[in-house]
Amino acid sequence: MPAPDLHAYLASLPNLATRNQNSLPASEFTLERIAALLAAAGNPQQAYASLHVAGTNGKGSVCALCAAALQAAGYRVGRFTSPHIQGDLHGIVVDGQPASASQLQAAFEELYPYLDTAQGWTHFEIVVALMFIHFARMGVNAAVVEVGLGGRDDATNVLLPNISIITPIDYDHTAILGNTLAEIAAHKAGIIKPGVPVVSAPQPAEAAAVIAAAATAQGAPLTQVGQAWEVEPLQASLGGQRLRVRRTGGDWHELDIGLLGKHQLYNAATTYAALQTLNERGVPIGAEAIAAGFAAARWPGRFEVLLGTPTTILDGAHSPAAARALRAALDAYFPDQPVVLVLGVSADKDLPGLLQPLLPRVQRVIATQSQQQRAMPAAQLTEQLGALGVQAAAEPQPVAALAAARAACPPGGLVLVAGSVFLVDEVHEG
Repeated sequence: MPAPDLHAYLASLPNLATRNQNSLPASEFTLERIAALLAAAGNPQQAYASLHVAGTNGKGSVCALCAAALQAAGYRVGRFTSPHIQGDLHGIVVDGQPASASQLQAAFEELYPYLDTAQGWTHFEIVVALMFIHFARMGVNAAVVEVGLGGRDDATNVLLPNISIITPIDYDHTAILGNTLAEIAAHKAGIIKPGVPVVSAPQPAEAAAVIAAAATAQGAPLTQVGQAWEVEPLQASLGGQRLRVRRTGGDWHELDIGLLGKHQLYNAATTYAALQTLNERGVPIGAEAIAAGFAAARWPGRFEVLLGTPTTILDGAHSPAAARALRAALDAYFPDQPVVLVLGVSADKDLPGLLQPLLPRVQRVIATQSQQQRAMPAAQLTEQLGALGVQAAAEPQPVAALAAARAACPPGGLVLVAGSVFLVDEVHEG
């Protein structure tokens, strides 16, 4: 029996990303179904070397740096990241090219005979299975896979990677992952596999302790950036940054990155440590390839500066720690310029925690909303801002909100679009 149209099939499945996460039972998150499905399909996820990336902030930047360096080393590289306003399928990329509709349909034709409609598949499970099959069909020999949500129970966690990477952990998706950093870290540390090296970015003490305990329990060698590896800034401009990294006590290695903000130095150091570990574990990648890849890597929507009048900055910051990193970057690159903020958030986000670092720089706020179903309506966001003592105008259409912000921006000021990756993606699309 031929497979149906992929997009129609996916539209018929429950999509957890569009539902009220406070009402999701634990039974919605299980690896048993997808593990059995992939086993029936020949375990395509085992056909290539892989890196698995979990964390709250910086996952996309680390994935972009990893993929660019591996590609510079001559590998055919698959990269999977989420979320995207165009849907999770848009995050399936090989050598920088998103999978085409025909390629994805071909992967679905291969997968479909193993689907049992009684299994109750979710949208993300099928996307993950398609991603692994597409990478195998395209002959990738290295894959960089970002966790969708959490780690332990995420569908991507069927992967047995060569390296596990955990980026900075912060409060996010607390209805599912827990209300303490230790609880959240336990989910993220769930990607640690027996004997598989794990590289962790600098973490809050509470999270670091959980990661260390999980690594010990799994017999997984742990590298903690900030301890085993050091990083120092050398130069920064709107064109990029120069930094140097080294194993503690070793020789320094200078690198250039096009990603802006001090937080990106730690993302780069975490990636560099992971790639060095990968090299030592039998997946060769030289220093020159890492340097070339880092210089070429770009990740739109992370302190992305659009020059013009006024200057516009797009940043998908949606957690308190990400907002603090954004504020630090604003102060470093644009220290004295007034800011008009275009803000849109998902309904489950910590709005006070997100706002607190940004408000001292903001003169005016325009509330908006992305098209994704969990976005807080602009009118509701305006009310919640008012309850926090912040006056805002509501403009539900992001592109119109951006135009209004540019019109309202004082001379010498800048416009900041933040609060949601979906919002930033939609502004890009507009």
